[in-house]
Amino acid sequence: MASLFRSWTGLIRQPTITRTIQPGVMAGMTLKASPFDQRRFAGHNKWSKVKHTKGAKDAKKSKLYSKISLEIVSAVRAGGPDAAMNSRLAAVLNRAKAASMPKDNVEGALKKANNKDKDTVEDIIYECYGPGGIAMIIETVTDKKSRTVKEVKEVLNRLGGSVSSVGWLFEKKGKIVFASGETGHSLEEMMDSAIEVGAEDMEDEEDLVEITCDYAQLNSISQALTQQKYEVQQMEATYVPNTSVEITDKDTLEQVVRCLDDMENLDDVVKIHCNVILPGQDE
Repeated sequence: MASLFRSWTGLIRQPTITRTIQPGVMAGMTLKASPFDQRRFAGHNKWSKVKHTKGAKDAKKSKLYSKISLEIVSAVRAGGPDAAMNSRLAAVLNRAKAASMPKDNVEGALKKANNKDKDTVEDIIYECYGPGGIAMIIETVTDKKSRTVKEVKEVLNRLGGSVSSVGWLFEKKGKIVFASGETGHSLEEMMDSAIEVGAEDMEDEEDLVEITCDYAQLNSISQALTQQKYEVQQMEATYVPNTSVEITDKDTLEQVVRCLDDMENLDDVVKIHCNVILPGQDE
């Protein structure tokens, strides 16, 4: 069964969004049970578009690398610098490799993590409601909490939302994304292996398999897949919403999308978990 909810992202398969609403509370919203001719100048215009597109892609890569760097620092501070003993770090490093993150960037993040003189980096989670009543759990990695909470609140205040307890609307699960690695297995064989080690739910995308599992088994399942020579690229906690909100009003939808984009673009935000269903998004 395909997973019903996916991370909202531009973060390497990383952020998700959530919020709860009672039936009939807001117009344009439905609460659903859980489970985007001048031909002579044509060449010039085309090149302008190419440059614009390349610039946007470069900016997105830079943002992605920055977020992976934060996760590397956080993983090292939490479990040590030895990837063989730190499954979370090993997964982040695999993801950095898959994203073609430059070696200098990776080494810089590792050096920062091992520099005891630097400010302490913390993992902080913010729970909040966004525009249209969507609920969000926002994961951040920061060296300055006051800056991060200020930026999160600025987005919410600008687009309609507030920091508020929404954790009860989600169930904490484990999430693992892995590739065939040295096995050379097909997606079907990878899924069979995932079921054998304890996956509760899964889906595939291109050459990767994403599984959801009991959070308490996250480490053991990741280690089991690694021992079978699969390449684990993500190993993390995820928050699966108990209910979902479908946005049908155009103006509300625009506010929701803008809120997610602006929140994702904050330097300290690494993931967003949410319960909204956007048009065209599979349930």
